Amino acid sequence: MTSLRSCYTLRIVMTGKEIRVLRQQLGWTQVALADAVGVTSNSVARWERGEMAISEPTVRLLKKIAAERQVRLKEH
Repeated sequence: MTSLRSCYTLRIVMTGKEIRVLRQQLGWTQVALADAVGVTSNSVARWERGEMAISEPTVRLLKKIAAERQVRLKEH
């Protein structure tokens, strides 16, 4: 019998569009967002265009930043 833990994994994801909307709601440039999460501005641009996946720890950090600044994110 397979355990439930191995069958179900909660993945926290954000789309490129959601990242762009969050950044705009914060009033930040791609450079400012990149500095806040410790990546390059090129990475932020690629996330927003859907060219590169964003890691779960970074999504968690973005959601924490949004919560601290009282920015509402649309849930999937």
